[in-house]
Amino acid sequence: MPDSQRPNPDELLDIVKSENVKATAQLRIFFGMSAGVGKTYAMLEAAHEAKEDGVDVVIGVVETHGRRETAELLEGLELIPRKKINYRGTELQEMDLDAILKRRPKLVIVDELAHTNAPGTLHPKRYQDVLQLLEEGIDVYTAVNVQHIESRKDSVEKITGISIRETVPDSIIERANHIELIDITPAGLLKRLREGKVYLEERAERAAQNFFKEAPLSALREIALRLTAEKVDYDLQDYSKLHGSEGPWNTNERLMVAVSHSPYSERLIRATRRYAFNLEAPWMAIHVDTGEALNNADQAQLSKNLSLARELGAEVVTVPDIDVTEALQRVAKQRNVTQLIIGRPTQRFLRDHFEGGTVLDRLVRQTGEFDVHVIRQETPPETERRWMPEFSNLSAWIQYWYVFWMMVGVTIFANFTSGFLGFRSIGFIYLLAILGLSLIFSLGPVLFAAALSSLLWNFFFIPPKYTFAISSVEDILLCVSYFFVAVTTGYLTYRIRKHERIFQEREERTQFLYQITKDIAAGGGKEVYLSKVAEQLSGILKGNCGFILKGTTEKLDFNVISSEYMQLSEKEQAVALWAFENEKAAGWSTDNLPSSRNFYLPMKTFEGSVGLIVFKPKRIKRLGIDHENLLFTVGNQVAIALEREALEEKSKTNDRLRESEKLHQALMNSVSHELRTPLTTIIGSASTLSDAKVQENPEMRKELSEELVRASHRLNRVIENLLDMTRLNSGMLSLKKDWYDVRELLKLTVKRLNGDLGDHHIDYNFGDVPLIKIDYRLLEQVFANLILNAVAYTPERSPIHLTVYRDMDLVVIRVRDEGPGLPLDALQKVFEKFYRVPGTKAGGTGLGLFIAKSLVEAHGGTIEAQNSSAGGAEFVICLPIEPMPQVLGENS
Repeated sequence: MPDSQRPNPDELLDIVKSENVKATAQLRIFFGMSAGVGKTYAMLEAAHEAKEDGVDVVIGVVETHGRRETAELLEGLELIPRKKINYRGTELQEMDLDAILKRRPKLVIVDELAHTNAPGTLHPKRYQDVLQLLEEGIDVYTAVNVQHIESRKDSVEKITGISIRETVPDSIIERANHIELIDITPAGLLKRLREGKVYLEERAERAAQNFFKEAPLSALREIALRLTAEKVDYDLQDYSKLHGSEGPWNTNERLMVAVSHSPYSERLIRATRRYAFNLEAPWMAIHVDTGEALNNADQAQLSKNLSLARELGAEVVTVPDIDVTEALQRVAKQRNVTQLIIGRPTQRFLRDHFEGGTVLDRLVRQTGEFDVHVIRQETPPETERRWMPEFSNLSAWIQYWYVFWMMVGVTIFANFTSGFLGFRSIGFIYLLAILGLSLIFSLGPVLFAAALSSLLWNFFFIPPKYTFAISSVEDILLCVSYFFVAVTTGYLTYRIRKHERIFQEREERTQFLYQITKDIAAGGGKEVYLSKVAEQLSGILKGNCGFILKGTTEKLDFNVISSEYMQLSEKEQAVALWAFENEKAAGWSTDNLPSSRNFYLPMKTFEGSVGLIVFKPKRIKRLGIDHENLLFTVGNQVAIALEREALEEKSKTNDRLRESEKLHQALMNSVSHELRTPLTTIIGSASTLSDAKVQENPEMRKELSEELVRASHRLNRVIENLLDMTRLNSGMLSLKKDWYDVRELLKLTVKRLNGDLGDHHIDYNFGDVPLIKIDYRLLEQVFANLILNAVAYTPERSPIHLTVYRDMDLVVIRVRDEGPGLPLDALQKVFEKFYRVPGTKAGGTGLGLFIAKSLVEAHGGTIEAQNSSAGGAEFVICLPIEPMPQVLGENS
């Protein structure tokens, strides 16, 4: 197989792996623009068809949303009962993954792929359940809407104005073996909504006022159609590469323009942009790096051409290859190109002779898979027409000087051996010398050496000697043949060396990019991996590299992250700011503010620039196109990593906000009663005290005063719990520890709570324990919460047992009541915020035990709940005994 037709091994390996994954189990996605298009209905119809074909089908989970037609399709299909999960007093039902794996059907139906599972299930997301089913070899039919695809989430939110909270990664779409678009016009969907076939009446009215409007639905439909088309197109490309299909399948126009260092490439790029716009087709610009050394002017022109292509929206690809024609054919076939745009190539007699014609000639002769468009040049300059390679661009003139003296040395050596070798054998000595030179020098000096050696051989050794005349026709043919063999040998050896260098550079670049990806994946913070990337870039580019990132205020933070210290002057900061704001490369080696000493390259994402790559060269030589492409690639990789970090942080922030909203709502629900009750008592008692009759009755005034005090204490405890919870959540809780006797602290706590204990009796059982270092006020709050908890959930007149003793290096405090005890599943949950044991009476904030646990752990201790063998619930606190200072120990 010719090299131009040989598939890229890395791409082929990725495709084969993907096909092997897809072969394990089949994933069929029923896809639509929104709810109500008929995805679930179509999925169930397909399930019935599969069952009729003898496939073992079960229903994992299907949501009918009250639609009668959908519910009727469930009949005749085996339904796996859902798993019931108790979460915070609410019973939730989720798909029973374990039951399905145990049942092991051939096909399972899983509706609503983007659904978030309830806490306590194996996976947080339903699509992860689907992936596990596929790994187990079970086929899956599932349904999802376009708004739940991660890459389309932002677009949908802008169109609809609705926040999308549940998404699935795009890899799920890529993993699918089949994607079936369930399409319906917006008008048809709105009609279904009015008929009650999407949602029930009340919900349908809300949907019609918000999401279900013709303009947003039309936009969503377009997104769904495009995504489906992209999926099918990628599958076709993979199929073509895997099965070696000849040429592109013209399912969609795709244009490619060949770009070189010629100034006429700008015209080609603009023309291709016009063609792509008119055809509404994607396009790309390709530059084939043949290894030819370019001067500064040509290098600048090439960079300008590729920058123009990027600005006009092209995908820019640089391919290292010494054969331009083969590279164009290979990339066109791999990328499914249907039209290639090139300029009219210049005639170079010698090189065209060796390569079998110009690029255009070979493309026309060898290509039948895509169309070739040749854009004429209006006024081709004389300097473009060369019959021979431009030696000054291939090698430094000093190499020609070295080659000349080497050939002189070979001639001297041949002169000593001519007496016993003969003039014909001396030709082989020259040929070996040409072969050796081609391993060291570039093409120009090698061709020069081939021509020079033929002249030296003729002048010094072929009879008659010391003249360029040749007497024998046989010797003339021999000399001419030698010249062509020497030139061909030198040229082919040069190509082999060039191939080897290109492959070596490609391997080094791949290894470098792999190392960058590995450093980024290793994490440790962006400063850590950016420093590593900067260090590696500095070594490859022979300069100092660094990164400037966008700060929290959307402006650049000029603290450069680099392996070496780099500080920017005010002038350099102005150049960096221009590059960032205009999203264009600027500075040295560019046409934008070229007087700068540094090169600045924006790192762009879909949301805009996230920062800049800064490169300060050690040499003034212009940045090569391969190094420029390397910087673009690294910039894209780093930008993606930074964007991913920003999205993760944004997601965490949103999660915290949602959790805060839930906490706020739960807090309001919990404390409203606890605040209202003592406030009502205080208001009522105060109002009654102002009554003249009450003022004349001392006993009534005393009773009301005591009621006021009790209500005030209750209100104070609620507020203290809320303040403690706030300090715990904010991390601002600080302990003021000192040495105390925990037994005295317990007695003082009971004394302070005397008015709230009612008829409960406190039973003390204290052993000998040393002083421990604690925060008196906070631990008093712990004991008060535990005692009041026992009072709230035990019968009147029942005793509360307080036990203190030493166990090794711990002081153990036990608070036990004689109530009904705790359910087994509540022993761990009682310490959660706002948790109440189901079936108990209302009251309290549900914060007391949570705060008690947090405060005990802040002291380095532990607390656990258990059911006592003597009956009732028991809370056990273990606090560490710290070494006591010597003076304090003596005084005690």
